[in-house]
Amino acid sequence: MPLLEALFGLAALGGGYALAVEPRRLLLQRHRIPWPAWRTETRSLRVAVISDIHAAWPHMTERRIRSVVARVLRTRPQLVLLAGDFVSTETLGAIPLPPERTARALAALARHVPTFAVLGNHDWDFDPERVARALEDRGIAVLRNAHRGLRFGGADLVLAGVDDAVSRKDDLDLALLGTLPEEPVLLLSHTPDIHPRAPGQVRLVVAGHTHGGQICLPWVGPLVTMSALPRRQAHGLHRVGDRYLFVSAGVGTTGIPARFARPPEIGMLELVPVEERAHAARAPADAGRREEERALAGDPAFAACPADSLLASPESR
Repeated sequence: MPLLEALFGLAALGGGYALAVEPRRLLLQRHRIPWPAWRTETRSLRVAVISDIHAAWPHMTERRIRSVVARVLRTRPQLVLLAGDFVSTETLGAIPLPPERTARALAALARHVPTFAVLGNHDWDFDPERVARALEDRGIAVLRNAHRGLRFGGADLVLAGVDDAVSRKDDLDLALLGTLPEEPVLLLSHTPDIHPRAPGQVRLVVAGHTHGGQICLPWVGPLVTMSALPRRQAHGLHRVGDRYLFVSAGVGTTGIPARFARPPEIGMLELVPVEERAHAARAPADAGRREEERALAGDPAFAACPADSLLASPESR
């Protein structure tokens, strides 16, 4: 009986932590990625990534979204990517925020930095036109099977975005129509499952949707990834050949308003000129700048989850 009581006590503590503590944490995940044919006066391009906001009380209120935005702006990004699922439609006990309020909280991003978004499956379940309109009204460009040519410091970057594949609204051919086959493309997609069928010119796919599993158990890892990709590709940075996939754990929750061993995160991707590739491979992230390492130090709950793959890691297969 004492053992049973102890187990129930541990379960209650873990459940309380998952419901009340971890969803309110916020980590900054930094990765460096070699970028081909990147010629610019600056050493690199800093790209911030936010995904799966799922705006709703109690964990993702308008005030909370503003705090995430402030954290992003403090990193001084040159480009911000929003990987979909702005609304909440399936979170137990949550009270969803209207997309107009979510967009209002995100507006500061577009006032300071070029900001682009794609829609996710929850946005399509709610009202895709309303969500897109709310974002566009606040200066956030929504890429719906389209691409944009951007210029940073004298260098060109092709950014493409596809509509949600879960809702079967994606059209990769249309999104890339008019780009040159030899032209490297950064593709923004809500779901990472588009990565295997993207052509070679897509050198980096940025996605969300999986929440990194949201609940990650000791010696098991994520219980559900909502993706057909290998479970190890449900979170973090992965190299497949000479191409890369980055999957954000997101900042909100769905299903149940809980997280365990997969806290909310902001992604900061540094696209490094190709001539610095050897340096990037030796040092995929500056340990002095990896806030997540400091955040996780001494927290045994995170020891159960595999570390995110880094540029120096073996190629994902």
